[in-house]
Amino acid sequence: MKFLIAVTAAVLAVALTSTSAPAEGINLSWDDCGTHGVQQRTFACDTNAGSNTIVGSFVAGAYLTAVTGAEAVMDLNSSSPALPNWWMQRTGSCRAGSLNGNFDFTAGPFNCFDYWQGGAIGAITQDPPDGNRVRIQGVFALPTDDSRIGPIAEGTEVYAFKAVITNARTTGLGACSGCDAGACIVFHHILLYQPPPDHSNYYLSNPADRQFVTWQCPGDIQIVDPGIGQFCHLDCPTPAGSRTWGQIKKLYR
Repeated sequence: MKFLIAVTAAVLAVALTSTSAPAEGINLSWDDCGTHGVQQRTFACDTNAGSNTIVGSFVAGAYLTAVTGAEAVMDLNSSSPALPNWWMQRTGSCRAGSLNGNFDFTAGPFNCFDYWQGGAIGAITQDPPDGNRVRIQGVFALPTDDSRIGPIAEGTEVYAFKAVITNARTTGLGACSGCDAGACIVFHHILLYQPPPDHSNYYLSNPADRQFVTWQCPGDIQIVDPGIGQFCHLDCPTPAGSRTWGQIKKLYR
């Protein structure tokens, strides 16, 4: 009887260990990786100072032996019929230069694994908008002979990138309209590059915990795929014009 109890307890322990291991996939949050960050961001749109940081991360699968770089893709859409000027961030647009990639996590946060260790270089750019939608892409890598390149343990959540959105030209003379409109950013996929002899590039598109973040919108959100990317269906107030901070706060009570 004691033997049976011991075997049962051992089997249960193995089952609990197996089910508690994080599943591979991708996460997107404001300020930190996965559940260490937050999903929703609201902003009073009353200053040109400061910035907002989206953090992309991934939970490693079993076959990551030597990652040299990555390609990450996000899709953004707004609750307005056309993409607001505030989200026009490519060269020649209203807020050109307000979207920047950052791949250095050496100064924190520290809740997930910093594989790049300050050595990755790259950029995050925005495609031309399509109605109220736009694709955001990032490419970043370590030098192919970098000593940082090595295996990543299965189940480890890894910092991939930071997409830093500055508040420039939000208010005052020359401001770009639409900061107060609801928006959603979906992490579509990440492609992890591995060099020869493996040649085993690794594609992740399923969410580990959360795959999208929202801006100015706490409403009902559904992920939809219209064939050109994944976007959120937003059910949130669409501002008719400029609002005071007091008016914005009333939307979220």
